Amino acid sequence: MNSDPTLQMVSAPRLTGEDVLFVLSFSGRTSYLISNIEIAKKAGARIISISPGGSVVASLADENINLNAYRASTHPLIVPTGRAPMYVMLDVLFALLARKCEADTL
Repeated sequence: MNSDPTLQMVSAPRLTGEDVLFVLSFSGRTSYLISNIEIAKKAGARIISISPGGSVVASLADENINLNAYRASTHPLIVPTGRAPMYVMLDVLFALLARKCEADTL
């Protein structure tokens, strides 16, 4: 799937029990994302997420990596702080996956 809510809504029902949906959510409470996760679950997909622990997204996921770094801001010049830790976590996950794939080919 991708970051566009409409494309998510169209893609989610096409997932099957052989699919895994990897969800990234800074707040864990974005309404369209929650709806699309529910659609994907009904279609049979497993859900893995990186989102704040205890959030709605985390509760819908089969497995959640708790990342409680989101801080909302209404100031136009302040970027929410959840992005940097999310990028670090993604980098670590991709490095671990690459290591696993490399070990499997040896």
